[in-house]
Amino acid sequence: MPLRLLLLTVLLAASASSPLSARECKYRELQSMLGEKMTMTAKIDMIEPEEDDPKAVWVTLDNSAFDHCLTFLTGVPKPALGKCKVGQQITATGKVYERMDAWWGLQKVTGIACK
Repeated sequence: MPLRLLLLTVLLAASASSPLSARECKYRELQSMLGEKMTMTAKIDMIEPEEDDPKAVWVTLDNSAFDHCLTFLTGVPKPALGKCKVGQQITATGKVYERMDAWWGLQKVTGIACK
């Protein structure tokens, strides 16, 4: 009996200490909200230049600690990011945008705040 209790304790500790994983949207999950204005908060995972606009950036999000499945911000003007950096928490308002039926994010971002 004590061995089972020890094993159960170890398993519970391991599962409790494992990191949260990012939530992915289900196929077309946000279809009914496409183009609507939304505000979300997430952690900045990566910032990179937009492919077709040198004055804008693409922000990849880590949503693992938040209750939404948005994973990116697109077309964000560089000045709008201000002093936001990778690892910071970002709150952004923009229009819900779908990319390739399964990736959801915000475009036409009008407000950004970081902390």
